[in-house]
Amino acid sequence: MANLDDNPDNVLTLTQLHNEVLEKLQAASVDDPEISARRILEETTGIDIGQFPTEGDQLITHRAVARTDALAARRANGEPLQYVIGSWNFRYLDLAVDPRALIPRPETEVVVGRAVDLLNSKDNNIAENPVVVDLGTGSGVIALSIAQEVPNALVHATDVSEEALALASSNLAGLGGAAARVQLHNGDWFRALPERLIGQLDMLISNPPYVSSNYPLPPVITNWEPTAALLGGEDGFTYLDLLARESRRWLRPGGWLILECGSDQTSRLRDLVIARGYNEVAINRDFSGNERFVTARRPLDDVDESDLRGATTALEAGSLVVAPTDTLPGLLAKYSDTTAVKDSYRAKDRPFDQPVPVLVSGIEQADRLVHLDHEVRKLIEEYWPGALTIVAQRRDGVDPVTGGNTLGIRCPEPGWLRVLIDDVGPVTGSSANLHAVETQLRAQDAAATLAIEVAYVIPGVSQGGVASTVVDTTGNSLAVLRQGAVDLPPKN
Repeated sequence: MANLDDNPDNVLTLTQLHNEVLEKLQAASVDDPEISARRILEETTGIDIGQFPTEGDQLITHRAVARTDALAARRANGEPLQYVIGSWNFRYLDLAVDPRALIPRPETEVVVGRAVDLLNSKDNNIAENPVVVDLGTGSGVIALSIAQEVPNALVHATDVSEEALALASSNLAGLGGAAARVQLHNGDWFRALPERLIGQLDMLISNPPYVSSNYPLPPVITNWEPTAALLGGEDGFTYLDLLARESRRWLRPGGWLILECGSDQTSRLRDLVIARGYNEVAINRDFSGNERFVTARRPLDDVDESDLRGATTALEAGSLVVAPTDTLPGLLAKYSDTTAVKDSYRAKDRPFDQPVPVLVSGIEQADRLVHLDHEVRKLIEEYWPGALTIVAQRRDGVDPVTGGNTLGIRCPEPGWLRVLIDDVGPVTGSSANLHAVETQLRAQDAAATLAIEVAYVIPGVSQGGVASTVVDTTGNSLAVLRQGAVDLPPKN
């Protein structure tokens, strides 16, 4: 780099200084020498990158040259350009960035864009003053962008790192009037939030650590960025699992969950949020076309939390529960409890050799019970949750009640029912109506017809309608045993 003294003849032009910086970065094998050179010069000279060709003959002050020299040396030493510059654009914001938090990535801009679109939609179930939580905010890019782009949004942002939260606070100070609608909280995930927010959120969004601790990160990351904000346990799924399981009780019915993840984690995350009772589950792509984040919504028709607790307690104790399932009230017994299953048969005066369908929370529970090949998995991904029953080979030999070696399984539509099943395990799902007795749609009325008194009734009325489509997957090809609510063409 140039050695300068007070002689004006030694002052460099913009073009000369650019060429020297570029040469230095190229010699250091920086991966983006031209971009880095121009961004450094833009920072030190105040000249917009777009004006470089026309301003090439402009003389640069000694002070600007000295600062350029210092920044170029840092970049040549491998420090990320964003940290060298000290600020970076994210959507419509220019934010301070430094090693206290991760560098904002373009992929997250797509995540925020989807969040903003949902919050600004005409959906009647989004509050006029939507309450949003950004967990693990880092430099604040997600929280501050939402506050700026969603009028009247009330945003809470958390981080376990006090250093990161201090950086977010600095960025918040430059947000203007929207800053009054943002609150920062220090703490570990949900423990950082005020309890008054339970059940009140219109959206919970997070870009959590999701990189496997076994993944070899490049030196440009390990040497400069806080890796604790990247690593999510041995398989990278530790915090995604936590957020998917715990977020539901913080959201109001109709509230949205948005989680950024790795492209190899989207299917697993989608299956998990389905099991945790979310609807409108979707995998979304980033600018590069890679699967990048999952969006899901807490159903509007959730039952009361006290009813879920009551039903959970009863099922865990080996008792029977009646609940308003997809079409008819269902008689539920924990499938792993043979005594409880037999009681459910007695309650309906049903012969023990007649199989009943088993309800699962999603594909993970199904996979533990029966054998699923690739074709069946694709069918499940397309139609679950919903009115599709799969008949498949049982994994653990014959059924202890019926003596059969196949099992009919289904993932029900009601989200609250999937949560219940995910917590207690698969349950029997026969209708809660005694044979030869008029069918009842109200759960309390159906329970009253049974030969055995049940321990708990989740109140409500089933919608009735067409029964599920039943597909036999045990042969050489799929066979539709019963055409029902899901319209599948028969296969030979």
